[in-house]
Amino acid sequence: MFKKLFGRKSEPFKHRVEFCVSNKAYCHPDVYDELEQREDVIVEDTGCNSYCEICDGHYYALVNGEPISADNAKELLEKIDEEIKLNPIE
Repeated sequence: MFKKLFGRKSEPFKHRVEFCVSNKAYCHPDVYDELEQREDVIVEDTGCNSYCEICDGHYYALVNGEPISADNAKELLEKIDEEIKLNPIE
């Protein structure tokens, strides 16, 4: 019994990327669909994240709880990748 509980091989941690459903990055295939295909990322749709000033005028996402914003979808994806590389989950 203990072997079943404590002997399991754990799955690696994944980065969490959250999109406000009101933001234009949420439905942009260059960002959302690209991240959904990655093995190291969990993509979640959320309601308002209370970053309305950023959300209203920019593409934005929360990466492991940190708000990341950009002027276009390609730049947002690059910034998300950079944030993941700078702050790996172990």
